[in-house]
Amino acid sequence: MNLSYLYVQGRQLSDGGMYIISVTDLDPAGVLIKAYNQVTSSEYYLSPSEDELEEAGLSRQKEDLKTLVESIDLTELSGGRTFLRSSLAGIKDPKVIPQGAEAAQFIKSIPAGTDTLPELLTTALSELCKVKPSGLDAVRWLGQWLLENNPNQPQIEEPIVEEA
Repeated sequence: MNLSYLYVQGRQLSDGGMYIISVTDLDPAGVLIKAYNQVTSSEYYLSPSEDELEEAGLSRQKEDLKTLVESIDLTELSGGRTFLRSSLAGIKDPKVIPQGAEAAQFIKSIPAGTDTLPELLTTALSELCKVKPSGLDAVRWLGQWLLENNPNQPQIEEPIVEEA
C-alpha cells in the first residue's frame, strides 16, 4: 500500500512540544492524522471517518485540511492516557480501549449470570477439555457451548399445546 500525505504542518501542541502533523488519505474510510514529536519519539493518531469529515464540513482541499490540523490538540483521557482530539464539531473523540490492569478489571466485572465472565470461560474451557475436539472443531464446539450455556440470554420455554 502506497500512502502519501495530503497535508503536513509543524506546530506546537498543548504539552509544549513541537509536532509534525501529517494527514494521510484513507479514502473511502476517511483520513489518518498523525502527530509526531521527534524529540520524545511520541506519536499520536486520530482517524476521523468520512461521515465525521462531512459532518464537520470538511473536504480534502488544502484549506480544509489546514483547518482540521489546526483544530487538533492533545487531551488526557481516563487513566492518564494522552490522545489527539479535534475541537471541530462532528469529529468524535477517540474511543478509550482499556489496557493492562484496567482491561483485566473490566473483564472481571462483566457479569455472566451469577458468575463473572472469567468464571464462565473457565467452565467452558473445562468442558472443552472433556470433549477434546481438534482443530476448528474445538472452536465450533466452544462457540456452540457458549451459545447454549449463556446465562445472560433469556431462556424461553414454549408452552406444551395439547390437542383435543
